[in-house]
Amino acid sequence: MPYLSWTEGSQLFRHALGEACILGRDPLACTLAQPGLPALSRTHAEINRYGGIWWVRDLDSANGTTLNGVPLNHPHGNALRDGDALDLGGWHLSFTEGFPGLDERLFVERVGDLFEEVRPEPAQALVLVRGIELLHRSTASLMQEADPEAMVKGLLDESLRLLGGDRGFLVMRQAEGGWRTAYRVGDVQEGIGLSRSVLDYVAREHTAVLSNQPLADPRFGGFSLVELHRGSLLCAPLGEPGDLQGALYLDRESEGRPFSRFDLALFQAFVRQGSMALRQAMLHRQAFSQAELNGELLRLRHDRQLELDQHGQLLAALGASLRRVQSWSEGVDGDLGASLKLELGQMGELLEHGQPAEAQTESAAGHPWHLDQLQEELGRRWSPLARLHGAALEFTAPPQASAWIGAGPALAALSGLVEPMLMQLVPGGAISARWETDRGHHVLRLAFPLGLHAPAPDAWTVRVLREAGIQWTWSEQILSLLLPQGPDSQPEEADRPLLGLVTEELNLLGLFQTVAEASDIWLFPLEEDPPLPPLPRFRFLVVDAKGVADAEGCIRAYRHHPSFVTTPILVVRCAEDDTPRLMHAGATDWLAEGFRWEALHHRLQVLRGHVELQQRALAAERLDSFRKMAGTLKHEINNPLAIILMQVELLQRKYPEEPKLQKIEEMVERIKALVQVLQKMREASTEDYADGSSILKLS
Repeated sequence: MPYLSWTEGSQLFRHALGEACILGRDPLACTLAQPGLPALSRTHAEINRYGGIWWVRDLDSANGTTLNGVPLNHPHGNALRDGDALDLGGWHLSFTEGFPGLDERLFVERVGDLFEEVRPEPAQALVLVRGIELLHRSTASLMQEADPEAMVKGLLDESLRLLGGDRGFLVMRQAEGGWRTAYRVGDVQEGIGLSRSVLDYVAREHTAVLSNQPLADPRFGGFSLVELHRGSLLCAPLGEPGDLQGALYLDRESEGRPFSRFDLALFQAFVRQGSMALRQAMLHRQAFSQAELNGELLRLRHDRQLELDQHGQLLAALGASLRRVQSWSEGVDGDLGASLKLELGQMGELLEHGQPAEAQTESAAGHPWHLDQLQEELGRRWSPLARLHGAALEFTAPPQASAWIGAGPALAALSGLVEPMLMQLVPGGAISARWETDRGHHVLRLAFPLGLHAPAPDAWTVRVLREAGIQWTWSEQILSLLLPQGPDSQPEEADRPLLGLVTEELNLLGLFQTVAEASDIWLFPLEEDPPLPPLPRFRFLVVDAKGVADAEGCIRAYRHHPSFVTTPILVVRCAEDDTPRLMHAGATDWLAEGFRWEALHHRLQVLRGHVELQQRALAAERLDSFRKMAGTLKHEINNPLAIILMQVELLQRKYPEEPKLQKIEEMVERIKALVQVLQKMREASTEDYADGSSILKLS
């Protein structure tokens, strides 16, 4: 960082040039001002940075500004170089690239290489030779390490040996700021020896520093000095200016053992070579890790191919066995033979669908079935099984139309739904099947005798029916099969839940896309102003506090939007001071700037779990209220039912042959049982219907 410096009496003043600077007499208009100089203009000169170079421009042609004794003659200013002298109306300043006023013995920085720091004297030549010899040995020892962790330790150990330090620290720069000690050597006490002020200065200036009197060092005087001691220290940055990884810090505890300028040059050269070696080792490790990942991927692909080959061989063997069983079933006659052949045929269909995709000839989009053909196929599958149990299956004439059945073994899945019901039949039972039309569907209603339990299909059957677009309901002993009339009437695939993102920072989209994929949700960009309702359901809403003009107003607007009243709102890149008002506006949680995608993913999962707990608590509260209401109903309904039963008993004694009285008694008992079920419910399970309605399931 460049500095401007000047003296007032015997005291040296410094100003770090972090941004543009106005020099003059007016303290209100100037960055640096000297009100006591009459020859100095109100705003005398400006120093600014253009293209990485600092320039000085005269603002007062009457009094003028000189650079190294020469008046500024360029209207756009003159470039500044290290050591330049400025004169403004009697105010003498120096421009330096480094910290000004160092005595080059007690306080040193910005040294050159080893050859630049040695004077052409015999004694200095010996010092140079000895230094290069030590540097070569230390570097050779360091390069023998291949592991980055071992190299980090070796870098510190060799630097201590090279320069005779008492203590040493290798500290790494953390992504969120601050420093972390990776390795330390020597007589180390907590809070003594490692100065954060020195580390911050080295990181900011990106230069190696030497200080033989740390407590009096002007570079660190603006910081807390409790961590410093009375010995000598060396500190050098690890890494390039744009990629600072850490710093190496050495010290000597005794005041009588100062470091020299040549020590700093030697230390700087060693740290630079060690930094390059460490970077190469880390790159090699990344390359090896990538090679290992590629090898693991190839191994997994090989194992997957072996599994596919074994799968194909097993299917082929199963097909051969199935063909032998089919040949044996030809000798079985009657309904048993028909049922056996039907099941073997279905096994053959499933075996065919289990073959690789290129072997299948069925269209992936499904195909139409004429209802006459469909009924004939279903009758061929179901009638022999019904007759085998002594029951009859009667179809009404279907309409002259077609149903659209999706791709896959849909008929086998239909059989998996209906055949367990047929196997519950008792001799003498009958099933009637009639066709109806309802809202884009052909509905086949199968009426089963009393006493049969509701269908309980397996997971495979449920999945295949859903993929084929076939829905079903069970009510009052009737199984309703809803078949789409065409591809447009098939139920749409349920969309994944949405993650709403409000930001104008395009760089965040990639991060949130990764989080959305990991959470199995869709990323849905939104504007700062909420869109008009209706909107789909959003699982989360994320507002970027730095990516909108008014974060508080945006959160409040979305919280009052009908589609986001109960949606968790997470604010990211939020300053801690702004948190209370953003939470008051309606935010649920917040993340400060510098978060990683793992933290974001974890925070969203926590919010999701919190919402689910709230929903469960609400459902439990509703169920408790429902059970209390059921207790009231039981008390109020049982009294009239008891009177009805007494009257029915009296009528049965008078008319013992009347069947309707028995039916009334059965219905009364059923009402009492339903009220009992309502009172003992432990969960409110519902049954959905094709029209979108749902009812409470009591059985």
